Amino acid sequence: MNMEGMPREKDVMELPNDIFLKEVRTLIAEGHLVTLRVRGVSMRPFLEDRRDKIVLTKLQSPKVGDAVLAEITPGKYVYHRIIAIEDDKVTLKGDGNVWGTEECLIGNLAASTQSLIRKGKSYSPQGRVWRCYSALWPKWPMARRVLLKLYRMFGRH
Repeated sequence: MNMEGMPREKDVMELPNDIFLKEVRTLIAEGHLVTLRVRGVSMRPFLEDRRDKIVLTKLQSPKVGDAVLAEITPGKYVYHRIIAIEDDKVTLKGDGNVWGTEECLIGNLAASTQSLIRKGKSYSPQGRVWRCYSALWPKWPMARRVLLKLYRMFGRH
């Protein structure tokens, strides 16, 4: 522990995602907010690996466009945006994914987004700035591919 009572880098223990996220899901179901550091690049360019955080809350009424934590297969979770809901089937896609999608049942949606912390600044998913990000990000794979390439080349991570 450091002087502020926070764990030092070497004091941090990592758990496998299937175990850790199962516990996160339990906490959220009990009504707690849970803050997670983003891991991976599937939500680029808006959320960056190991830099940004998401604050998750209990799922209310999911809709297309929402970013959610979902269990896509037993023990495997993703934080992606809902792109379609048909009956009880949900289709998800990361903002940084050009082609790939995932599917799960609506009952496998574990949490919704209460807020996002990007570069240390908090955003509401219902706020004007985040809605603009979401609306302006292209749905077309080729446009997305070009913009992601430019982001990787010139973006400030």
